[in-house]
Amino acid sequence: MSIFVTKKLFSVFIILTCLLITPTQSRYCYYYEFTVNFYDGVQDSPIDVHVKSKDDDLGHHTITYDHGWPFGFCEQFFERTLFWGDFTLGSQFAHFNVFDKEIANIIGWNISANNMVHWLLKQDGYYLSKELLPYDDPGWMFRGHWQ
Repeated sequence: MSIFVTKKLFSVFIILTCLLITPTQSRYCYYYEFTVNFYDGVQDSPIDVHVKSKDDDLGHHTITYDHGWPFGFCEQFFERTLFWGDFTLGSQFAHFNVFDKEIANIIGWNISANNMVHWLLKQDGYYLSKELLPYDDPGWMFRGHWQ
């Protein structure tokens, strides 16, 4: 193989490698894309939501009844993404993982679509679903109580 062909192949390899490991603002995902949504199911009681990962602090967001807050991300190749949240409803508090491998397995892994994770925060605790359901639907999976 000539030196010219070797240099061209090496250049293509470097460019492809950079594309695969460089995050983009447009969130074009090379692997799995997820959007995590939070909904307040408690009338007349705003809920403070604070989500973090090892690398990112997504800040405090106040959600109100029938309104939510979403965030999206691209799952890494090794499927080790972890986001956790702190939630405050009046004097009640909850801390739980809002995305990890267990939750992704519940929701499902679809490489050709944006995978949706829905969290519903109600008076008696927090619930998970892979599709947005009416707040009183029994399809919501209970995941824990407020403290």
